[in-house]
Amino acid sequence: MRTVGQHRVETLKLRDGVTLVLSDISSGEECAYHHVEPEDVFAIGFHLKGGSRFDMEGTRFDTKPLEVHAGAAPRAATSSFILPAHGFRTMSLRFAPEAAQELLARHGLRDSGLMSMVAQGAQAVSATRLAPLNQPGVAMLEAMFAAPYSGAGRSLFLESCALGLLAAQIDAAVPGTGESETSVPERGLGEALAYLDAHLNDPPTIVQLARIAGMNDFKLKRAFKAAFGTTVFGYVRQRRMERAAGDLHAGLSVAQAAGQAGYECPRCFSDAFRRHFGMLPSEVMRAALAETPARYG
Repeated sequence: MRTVGQHRVETLKLRDGVTLVLSDISSGEECAYHHVEPEDVFAIGFHLKGGSRFDMEGTRFDTKPLEVHAGAAPRAATSSFILPAHGFRTMSLRFAPEAAQELLARHGLRDSGLMSMVAQGAQAVSATRLAPLNQPGVAMLEAMFAAPYSGAGRSLFLESCALGLLAAQIDAAVPGTGESETSVPERGLGEALAYLDAHLNDPPTIVQLARIAGMNDFKLKRAFKAAFGTTVFGYVRQRRMERAAGDLHAGLSVAQAAGQAGYECPRCFSDAFRRHFGMLPSEVMRAALAETPARYG
């Protein structure tokens, strides 16, 4: 894992030709990045928080929260992207072309647009939007960023979630098995989710959030619960707890993490943390210490 300040980028090789990249860019200033592909690549990006503006060899597109995008690029292709000031959280699966072709063919997508994208990726850049994240997909991504495990247990957990997200995309792409149109998250929920993530310490009221989402408060509460399986403020509590797990991994004390999560009482925080993750904050700290002892001196 590479950590710069509160920016975390974790890379995990799942198998030959398949790599997982977990990116958690904290709030701050809008920032631009540039990348040169070392090899031909096919990638799928699952965007949980924030959006970005991409330019891949003249192929330009924007991403938004809850969207899933696929893209292919040849070796030495350059790309630039601008990340928002309120933060960015995404998981990407990067495939060598042979691995992507084998996967798609094995699951009935030999004649699909994705297969054509992979086949043409050695010559040209291309990108397309896939099925958006549904409630189980959001829950899997949230769990990946909040996973309190370390070592082999963490690798296994991240791989299982990534495969679940990939399975949902394959299911949606195979003719006759995709989700119905009514399962697509309500328009505006992505904006509401991004605003909540950017204002966890001072969340808006339901009425304010409904205005941001472009719907009335009743419709927002109903749509939010249907899409994400929890209430608006249940989501805020969950995200604060997940952020606290990251703070503990980064070296904060239990008292400091409790304060960041909005708890004045560390003991109350520890009880809530155990209910959420099934382990105490001190156990997370010990696991992080055992994994990277040099970081704590």
